[in-house]
Amino acid sequence: MEPFDKRLKERAKQEPFPLPETYAGKVRDTCAALKETNMKENKQKRSYRWLVGVAAALAVFVAIPNVSPAAAAAMEEIPVLGAVVRVITFRDYQYDDGHSTADVHVPELGGSGAADEINDQVQAYTDQLIAQFQTDCEAAGESYQGLDVTSSVVTDSDTWFTLRIDATRTEASGYNFTRFYHINKATGEAVTLSDLFRPDADYVSVLSAEVLRQMEEQMAADVSLSYLTDEFTAIDPEQSFYWNADGDLVLVFDEYAVAAGYMGMVEFTIPQDVYSALLK
Repeated sequence: MEPFDKRLKERAKQEPFPLPETYAGKVRDTCAALKETNMKENKQKRSYRWLVGVAAALAVFVAIPNVSPAAAAAMEEIPVLGAVVRVITFRDYQYDDGHSTADVHVPELGGSGAADEINDQVQAYTDQLIAQFQTDCEAAGESYQGLDVTSSVVTDSDTWFTLRIDATRTEASGYNFTRFYHINKATGEAVTLSDLFRPDADYVSVLSAEVLRQMEEQMAADVSLSYLTDEFTAIDPEQSFYWNADGDLVLVFDEYAVAAGYMGMVEFTIPQDVYSALLK
């Protein structure tokens, strides 16, 4: 770190750096001023002004939040800059009565309305898990009950943010399950599987047929695999999913949902040509 940057950060920790009430408006006006207004200017001049504008915006974005917490809060009022999704804190729940234990550690997101929506969904989900755990503890007496909930960021690209919540419930044996929460950064909206497809698209049938095909193909190639093909009828319309590094859709099933328990949670990568015509 450069000496000047180090001194600046140390001073930021020591002094309150009061922020003018008009700060957010001035930054908003500055961002607005970066827009091209004269459509008759030549292409070279527009490109130059655009690059200067981006550089200036990035300078404000990188430097100010690291100097002043008040400045960072004010920037949340600006739609474009405030659309960044980030983990701002964690919610913890621990329990240990000598017989049973629970450890729940999940993030709270900030930066957009979609992040707040995801927070509400995650809290409702974890509250449900904790309530069930407490009920199980009361019913089990001194028998062991366990609950572990962790999280990870699966995707944080220019267009997508995906948070994964993994849970394990333990009695005589463990049961693993997961949930994914997505934000489309291009639209600023929280997204589930059904939101990816056109309203008239029968994506459930198409994706279910592909999952069944892969089950049968895998079992034919490996006799140790045991998918519940006789019981599997269709995916959930809001089946858990994520995008892999190649941009393919990956459907995720909880332990025991579509396969024998020893196989754990199973995933099926769906080739793009299977569903691309159904996308919005």
